[in-house]
Amino acid sequence: MNHLSDLHAFAVVAVISLVTVALRAAPFVVLGKLAANGYLRYLGEKMPTGVMVLLVAYTIKDLDVTAYPYGLPKLVSLSLAAVMYWKTDNALLSIGGGVALYMILVNGVI
Repeated sequence: MNHLSDLHAFAVVAVISLVTVALRAAPFVVLGKLAANGYLRYLGEKMPTGVMVLLVAYTIKDLDVTAYPYGLPKLVSLSLAAVMYWKTDNALLSIGGGVALYMILVNGVI
């Protein structure tokens, strides 16, 4: 009985390993086909702006400007992120800068 459970465990690990390798290799196998797709190229160009719009909407959806700190950490951080994106056209840098400033304002200043 113990031999059967060892064989079962080995089979499970082998299948999981094969699936993991296949999933990691799949993007490289289909990369050529995806690069030629015009719709995916369009999404790649427009996604950073779309992500920024969603983050802005999520940030300000529950913003309370009637009580202290009057939404200032969010508004200031959001403004910095918008300016950074406008100047650098780098979504990752602007999101990171906005989040960093927000954390500084919330934890250290306000």
